[in-house]
Amino acid sequence: MNTKDVKIKRKNLSWLLAKNRLIDQLGWNFFRYEKDRRKRNSKIAVAVAIVMVLLMIISYCGGVAYGYVYLGMVDLIPSIAIFISSLLTLTFSLFKSNGEFFNFSDYDQLMSLPIAVKTIISSRFLNMYIWNTFIAFLVMFPMGMTYLLFEQPDFITYLIWFFSIFLVSLIPTIIAAIFGTVVTAISSKLKYTNAVATVLSIGLVVVLLIFLMTASTTNFGFGELIDSQTGTINADAFSSLAPFVSDRLNQLYLPTKLFKEAVVDGKFLSFLIFAVVSIGLYFLFLQLLSIKYKKINTALTSHSRKGNYKIGLLHQKGMLLALYKKTLMRILKSTVAATNLLVGCVMAILLAISTLIIGPEKILQSLDLAEYFPILKNVAGYVIAAMVSMTNTTTISLALEGKNVWLIKSLPISPKTLYDSYVLTNLTFTIPTSIICSLLFSISLKMSFIETILVIVTPLSFLLFTAVAGIFIGNRMAYYDWQDETQLVKQSMMSLIGMLGGMIIIVFFGVIANIGVLPLEIKSITFSINLFILIITVLLYLHECNRPIKQ
Repeated sequence: MNTKDVKIKRKNLSWLLAKNRLIDQLGWNFFRYEKDRRKRNSKIAVAVAIVMVLLMIISYCGGVAYGYVYLGMVDLIPSIAIFISSLLTLTFSLFKSNGEFFNFSDYDQLMSLPIAVKTIISSRFLNMYIWNTFIAFLVMFPMGMTYLLFEQPDFITYLIWFFSIFLVSLIPTIIAAIFGTVVTAISSKLKYTNAVATVLSIGLVVVLLIFLMTASTTNFGFGELIDSQTGTINADAFSSLAPFVSDRLNQLYLPTKLFKEAVVDGKFLSFLIFAVVSIGLYFLFLQLLSIKYKKINTALTSHSRKGNYKIGLLHQKGMLLALYKKTLMRILKSTVAATNLLVGCVMAILLAISTLIIGPEKILQSLDLAEYFPILKNVAGYVIAAMVSMTNTTTISLALEGKNVWLIKSLPISPKTLYDSYVLTNLTFTIPTSIICSLLFSISLKMSFIETILVIVTPLSFLLFTAVAGIFIGNRMAYYDWQDETQLVKQSMMSLIGMLGGMIIIVFFGVIANIGVLPLEIKSITFSINLFILIITVLLYLHECNRPIKQ
């Protein structure tokens, strides 16, 4: 093999590593070689569900673009398309860096190979980029087809839109990677690296949420967008708001302005600037990260221990308590799991505090929803339940055991004890959050004693149900051959169902209780719903508690 062939093969190493990782994440080899028909059918069902969700997203984005066309605002489609794509890619990749670039399971194996550090970093970034480009495609393709179909621009505009699909995710991916790198670099210098990384990541979430909550829209009220008589979008209000939002996006995020100028105004130079900046930032990030890459990973995987350890009094505790502590620490020590699973609790607490400080009347007035204040007391419990239910750790607790699940199965414990530890872990996060939020809402809304009891009991009923339902989901959809926790927490169907499934159910019952379809008082309906949910929870628990652990 000559020198030229060696150089070519080295250039292809990044793609080879990324391709192998994609094959593993997509479960391609499972579909090719798995002989168990039951397992194959389970995976196929999950794949079909994912495809249906993707088709819904494509249809929704196409519908949004058509809405702009219908209102005569075709020129605004490029700006909103690239912004939505960037926002989604940033959201999905913001907390992936810790498991993608640092502290991943096969780090030692990769570093032992004769591969350059830049190649490894490039392969990991390429993996994130491919996933994020796929997300961008789901938004950019239907909106682009709608824009190009109705506008019918020059051929060069088609090429600009096509190549922009592959460029739009670069900057958000770099931003997410930089954030993860900074958080990891800071935490690696401290004693409790994972705890510090988790606190910093959740702190960023809090800052972003506060920024969004305090963002002022004084000139336009969101409440005006919906016609209170028909329940449809108010075309006049939307026509006034959309250009304002588009201008703000062009000011806040430069790529939206450059893309709009390239597509709408025909400025090819703007597209070149967009492409050069995006690609240039990627190479700059690759160069800077490679300098301290080994040092950061070494700090994450190396831990100092005191040399004066002495065996003292040993305490023996029950199996349930031991499993509970193990599961609890497993969640808290994982930055990816903690930041993604606890976001619902963080959002609920921030909303409750802001409602107490600012006042519910002012918040609704700022959104032009003041007429809904009378029913706020009735929906408060459902709002708390919907937000806190996003923190559902039970759906992935079994899968988090990974390839060590055989150790759990070999222990002399019943499945019920293991499931109880998962439920207790989930309730450790959700119940205190729910009670605190309920008390804050009861104070800010000046509720009576009966209303306070209902606003406390309603979230607790639903949270017990979602915790037990998480066992039902996890014991049917869990898989143990994941390579990193990001794949499990952010890219699995069971995690998605755990976060959104409970919210959908709660919203459904909340609507039933408050729209007046039943000839009963709202408090009586809510009480009946709580009783019904608790009965379903008990029945589901009895059905699942002794079910064998998924193979």
